[in-house]
Amino acid sequence: MSDAALQPYRGIRVLDLAQGLAGPYAAGMLAAMGADVIKVEPPEGDWGRLMGEARGGHSTMAAPANWGKRAICLDARSDEGRGVLHRLAGSADLVVESFRPGVMARLGLDYPRLAALRPGVILASISGYGQDGPYAKRPGSDTILQGASGMAAMNRGADGAPRRVGMLAVDMVTGLYAGYAMGAALFEQRASGAGRHLEISLLEAAAAFQMTALLQNLMRDGQAGTPTTAPSGFFPTRTGMMALTCLRNTMFEKLCDAVGRPEWAADPRFADNRDRIAHAETLHAELAAVLAEGDRADWIERFNAAGVLCGPVNEYADLVDDPQARHLGLFTEVEAPGLGPLPLVGLPGAGLTPDRLRPDPDLGGHTREILSEAGYTAAEVSTLIRAGTCLERPTY
Repeated sequence: MSDAALQPYRGIRVLDLAQGLAGPYAAGMLAAMGADVIKVEPPEGDWGRLMGEARGGHSTMAAPANWGKRAICLDARSDEGRGVLHRLAGSADLVVESFRPGVMARLGLDYPRLAALRPGVILASISGYGQDGPYAKRPGSDTILQGASGMAAMNRGADGAPRRVGMLAVDMVTGLYAGYAMGAALFEQRASGAGRHLEISLLEAAAAFQMTALLQNLMRDGQAGTPTTAPSGFFPTRTGMMALTCLRNTMFEKLCDAVGRPEWAADPRFADNRDRIAHAETLHAELAAVLAEGDRADWIERFNAAGVLCGPVNEYADLVDDPQARHLGLFTEVEAPGLGPLPLVGLPGAGLTPDRLRPDPDLGGHTREILSEAGYTAAEVSTLIRAGTCLERPTY
């Protein structure tokens, strides 16, 4: 571990009961900054293990969300399983869960009872729609919340049809907001010893993430928004697509000189940003025709020299091989269990690369170790495993 690594949560114990992406990713942020995160899964495992490209009980969803954790598998449907869960919760500084409202109470771990087991504990509850209200019992998922939060409508295509953003945007941003809130609660806990129940919903996170687009839409009475600047967008060249945008009149003038069209700067249709937005279709068509005649690398070099914002439109494979990404050490190739070598990105700002952390754990991969740490004798551990209350690492 580098001396420069940011490890403020060293010594913090986190019990991660969450499944999928949002909750596990939030807990994974704490693991990347030093917390001991114990992932608790039912016998069938976290359903995130089955999502995306899945092999041998691991997946492209689960691996980055659970990197750095240890794992125990237990059946909390039994009294014995709930007993194990309560003992683990009693030594946790923070518990993360993503069940529907009411499940934690049935497990005997609603906040009042959890706080009685561990005074000052933090409980982070991540749900689709919140802990109460008319939608509280509804299941939530990224696609459903992209629809409910207006994200799909914001991303509608040229035909007017709503479209989901092509990644798990709501899940990821909820994980980021939750990780931020949990870090703040841990700071408060260390300062005062106080615990609290954090309630984070996918709906709230998606709304906060889209605040600028939401306000613009409301102020326009729901009418489709206009571009904020022109020219701006993605344009084809002879050797691939590029991104380009102009923020000020001076930048537009430099663009005109760079493409050999100084007359555009004097055209009254393009006199200022408002005029350019009004005539964006014409301006974009003329600019696209010019850019299509040259090579992308040449245009990018020319625009950067002129101070015009631009860059390549990369595929993911291009990003992994990008010279700047390589210079920054953005990706670290690690051997991911079940999945083989993967290029993973560490937690930005933490200064710790994924190869210095535990890999995504197998289901029940640390069951004996965690039970022993919790005070169970070797004989008691064997009894729990033989009874099926706790499970060890499976053979795939």
